[in-house]
Amino acid sequence: MKLKLVSCLLILGMLVSSFTAAAQTSTSPLSVLNELERVLYGDARKGALLSRVEDLEMEIFGSPQSGPVMTRIDRIDDYLSGDLHGTGLKLQLNLVEWGFLEQLATSEPLMSRLERIELEFIGELQQGAIADRLEQLMLYIWGTTKLDMVPVKIPASTLVEIQLLTSVDSALNKVGDQVKYKVASDVIVDGRIVIPKGTLGVGKITEVSSAGNLGKNGRIVIDFGAVQSFDGRNIRLAIAEKALEQNSRLELAAGASMAGVLLLGPIGLVGGYFVKGQDVQIQAGSKFFVETELDYQVLGFRLVPVR
Repeated sequence: MKLKLVSCLLILGMLVSSFTAAAQTSTSPLSVLNELERVLYGDARKGALLSRVEDLEMEIFGSPQSGPVMTRIDRIDDYLSGDLHGTGLKLQLNLVEWGFLEQLATSEPLMSRLERIELEFIGELQQGAIADRLEQLMLYIWGTTKLDMVPVKIPASTLVEIQLLTSVDSALNKVGDQVKYKVASDVIVDGRIVIPKGTLGVGKITEVSSAGNLGKNGRIVIDFGAVQSFDGRNIRLAIAEKALEQNSRLELAAGASMAGVLLLGPIGLVGGYFVKGQDVQIQAGSKFFVETELDYQVLGFRLVPVR
């Protein structure tokens, strides 16, 4: 009897654990919808779920769609996120922005980017569904809506040259400060652009200490975060062995050797900078290398229209 009781308790514990794990990994329609609205508008909207879904469908497709609400939310998600077949709002918007401005401001909400491009390119905001507005911009800029894009793999430790857009100074910066940068040259895999020159990124200072008396070293640690590939996938960047080797040959804009200020961060996720007995000062405009943290499957772009 005692053995049976123990067995029952073990089974019950397993069931409860399984249920808890499932509950933690399940995603409600409301939470998915909130995130989709943040991606598109910058914040989640208020109101009844069904009404908000219909508003998104009208905004994106021009009319309410059919099917169960979760299917409709998935359809919106698929269009915003894109896939490995060359479709999706993020991909088309990235192609339009890069083709026109040679930059990718991927930290902005998608709607803000679309409206900014329309104002700068056409001179006024356009009417109609987002899908139609993007198609028109693709035709204006590229002359086609289908470009030569195929799936490629970005290997882990692929070098990415970046350029600082903000200066860093261990005497002035504090933990949490943003460090803005841009990709300084196209990242090419198998002859195809996967991360274009001009893609903007935002890092964050995670540790900082100023130089002091008795030869104390100034030090700054930066998490470089991620940049987006052409198809909108987040590519985490790090400073690890390959980037360190490449940077040891460089000089900063101010003339100091990178070898003197670059230090591998913990588990390769961040870059730590230190200067012996002095504050770390790296000027905006300085170029150096980071590297991709993992393998990533993305769409690679070639400047040839699909015939």
